[in-house]
Formats: sequence, structure tokens, C-alpha cells
Amino acid sequence: MVLGLVLAVLVVGFFWPWVRVWIRMIFMRWESRAVVRVSEEGGVFVVTVSGELDFDEEDLLEASWGEADERWLPVTAVDLSAVTFAGSAALGALLDARDRHRRGGRAFCLVGPLTGAVRLLFDRSGTLCRFTFASSLQQVIDQATPAA
Repeated sequence: MVLGLVLAVLVVGFFWPWVRVWIRMIFMRWESRAVVRVSEEGGVFVVTVSGELDFDEEDLLEASWGEADERWLPVTAVDLSAVTFAGSAALGALLDARDRHRRGGRAFCLVGPLTGAVRLLFDRSGTLCRFTFASSLQQVIDQATPAA
């Protein structure tokens, strides 16, 4: 009897993490709170982000960096003007992208204006000075396009 009870506790304890995941998948639909779109405008690879960026949405940013690497345009602009929240995972993804672009000899620029919460993330983390900022996407395109 005791051995059966101990065995049941061990089995439940072993499988409980997977059971919790299944319960979440079945009953708690997860929806991303961010939208990430990529496009090409005037020779600039543009990543437009809106909504909330936290660790759940980090893979969306990583996918866009992969697309930027495939297209290999000289400039990538990330429009953060519609981002309402950004966490440390998003900041890490942006720093990684900046480093990837630098190693490849490509420019990486963040486009604002930044909302208060996003600006606070850069200020408090001390990373504001590590990025190049533009006030508009048109400014990035104009600087990337040689004058005729």
C-alpha cells in the first residue's frame, strides 16, 4: 500500500511539468502582444514593431534578423515608435542584431519617437548610447540613398 502511494507520488511528480504545459496549451490560448513586420523601402530593410515586446516575442525579432541577414541590405531600420513596452529580452535581441550588423559591415538604426516605457528601458540599462537613432523612417532612407 505504502509502496503504491510512493510510486504514484513519484509518477505524478515526474509528469507534472508536462501536464501543466498541456493544461496551458488546451485551456489558455496564448496570443502574442506584438506584431513584427518586415519590408524593403528605398534599399533599407525595415522591421516595424508594434505592441508589447517581452520574452515571449523575442523569437519574432530573431526571425526578422534572419530575414535581414538573408537580404543583406546595407541598412536595417527598426521602427519602435508603436512599441508600448519592451523588456530585457527585447533589448538583448536588439543588441544582438546591432552586433550582427556591425560584424557584417551593415548599419543598424532604431527609429522613434520612443514611448516613455521604451525610452526608460534604454536609459536605465545604459544602452542608449550603443544605438544609432533616427526620428523617422524617411530620414534613414534619405541617408541611405546617395544623392543624385
